Amino acid sequence: MSRPSTRSSKNKRHRADDNAATTCQIYRKIHSTGEVTKDDANQLYMIWKPICQGCRVNTKDNPNCFCGLIPPPNGSRKSGLWQKMSDVVLALGPDPFKDLRASSEYSPAGLTNLGATCYANSILQCLYMNKTFRRGLFSVEPGLLKQYPVLDQLARLFAQLHASKLAFIDSAPFIKTLELDNGVQQDSHEFLTLLLSLLERCLSHSQVSRARTIVQDLFRGSVSHVTT
Repeated sequence: MSRPSTRSSKNKRHRADDNAATTCQIYRKIHSTGEVTKDDANQLYMIWKPICQGCRVNTKDNPNCFCGLIPPPNGSRKSGLWQKMSDVVLALGPDPFKDLRASSEYSPAGLTNLGATCYANSILQCLYMNKTFRRGLFSVEPGLLKQYPVLDQLARLFAQLHASKLAFIDSAPFIKTLELDNGVQQDSHEFLTLLLSLLERCLSHSQVSRARTIVQDLFRGSVSHVTT
């Protein structure tokens, strides 16, 4: 019976010894000079190795191998560690972001609550349900929308509420444009007053007469005190 060949293991051991000797030499140089060069870092961390094109598991001595996390299309692994869905997430059920409403005409869409933005969402829903205000906002010229991000994001939000098939719409872009702190609850009436004042200033530059005075026409009034 012939003895198994040990040439492969001897070669691997020889390469490992060479790498260890090189590493020790670099460490001694760093210790004596107190300096770490770019070549030293490349050699110690093996950054010089090429990006792995596909293997079964992460290569221990190659920092450029990510096959165990996100395998390449031509690799043998089907899914990596970062692509697996945990049991906790699976137990939550279907992704609510994919929920669809029964009808865009008879089933209004909701708005995401970003923490403490329910006061803003309620005002936005009320403004959207005002057809006259909604039509006035949709009539604003594109150039003015680009000039005022608040108008642009509000028009985009209303367009999504009007035409999207999703059960709820993400209000984050509009909230971010106003620089609102989504962790602090605010008074809804105060928010409405400030928002209308801001919209009135922006819309005053519109060339469309219906849009230019839409805030004044719908929401401006007068209060009088009479003593009898």
